[in-house]
Amino acid sequence: MKISILAPDLSSNSVGRAYILARVLQGMHTVEIVGPLFSKSIWLPVAEDKKISYSFVRFDNRFVSIRGLKRLYDQIDGDIIYAVKPGFTSFNIGLIKKLFTKKILLLDIDNWELGLFIDYFNRTCKKSSSRIFFYAKESFKFFLKPWDSFFWTIINERLVRHADEITVSNKFLKNRFGGTILYHGKDVQAIDPFSFDKQSLKQKYDISRDSKIIMFLGTPKRHKGIEDLIEAVYLINKDNILLMLVGVGKSDAYGKYLIHLAETKLKGRVRIYGPQPAGKIPEFLSLSDVVVIPQKKGLSTIGQIPSKIFDSMAMAKPTIATEVSELPEILNDCGWITEPDSPGHLKRAILDVLENREKAGRIGLKARQKCIENYSWDKMEVILDDIFKKYK
Repeated sequence: MKISILAPDLSSNSVGRAYILARVLQGMHTVEIVGPLFSKSIWLPVAEDKKISYSFVRFDNRFVSIRGLKRLYDQIDGDIIYAVKPGFTSFNIGLIKKLFTKKILLLDIDNWELGLFIDYFNRTCKKSSSRIFFYAKESFKFFLKPWDSFFWTIINERLVRHADEITVSNKFLKNRFGGTILYHGKDVQAIDPFSFDKQSLKQKYDISRDSKIIMFLGTPKRHKGIEDLIEAVYLINKDNILLMLVGVGKSDAYGKYLIHLAETKLKGRVRIYGPQPAGKIPEFLSLSDVVVIPQKKGLSTIGQIPSKIFDSMAMAKPTIATEVSELPEILNDCGWITEPDSPGHLKRAILDVLENREKAGRIGLKARQKCIENYSWDKMEVILDDIFKKYK
């Protein structure tokens, strides 16, 4: 059986979830990821994995192209359609295909997209003039950029019931949309903490042997709390404490701002690396002494679990996360939880890890075991097999 996984944009991190689903499903089925390409190339972290087949249509990110949408529709040739995110270029195209071909349509929801819009609105539209401009802009985007439209996001929340099956990445989304919980799983065989030598890698990356590395790993977004982490490391103010930001590049304004902020506040105590291929993530993680997931509290994060928390757990790394979403439950008895939006609390948690190395090591190993049992590709495969065998 062939499965067409529809991703909303192959050139952004939104393809990350599609990639995980494809890697898990390809052990049981023929799988292809289909979607638009709004930039020059497929998102770097997954682009180098030749195990995955991609079918894409290049789009101009300025305006909608009826011809491009038709080409995208024609490339969906799977026996089952699996749309990732309730977005226009994934779910809506899948709905149209279902309408005309009667094919089974599954929908995966890994984030509360409407919450992101509402948070953005609350942050930027405090004046009446700003609100008027927002609604005028979104009315324009409804017709000409529907893949980035507030109003289409609202509509699609009401259309999800037309999917034949729904999978979600956390309990908040299950309570809102129903469906089966399918956490972000990891390949725990490939992400192996015992396959790397930290001191050799420190030499490779020109890092002193006695440096203690605090790591953030992921795509930079305002709700991810990276500014709080930079401030926490600044408050520690020890020469051997090094912050490593992996995945933070200069391709967008916020990434440039974070780089400037970190370099200004921390001087020589920060190392910054742009987006990395998925295969290099274990190597970077092996360098770290503690991994921090400093999510801020808000509508952007209430329906989200960062996938990178499971990378850290699989690598048996001491992990600190904020008390947001299901992070406290995931790290229960195998990590550290601190208050969100509080660099001071984050500082104390980081020092607790660094000053209690034996305890941190034990807790890191417990985190890996929990990841193997609950958040692995094997666990995902069992859940997905139960779903897809209904449609054979």
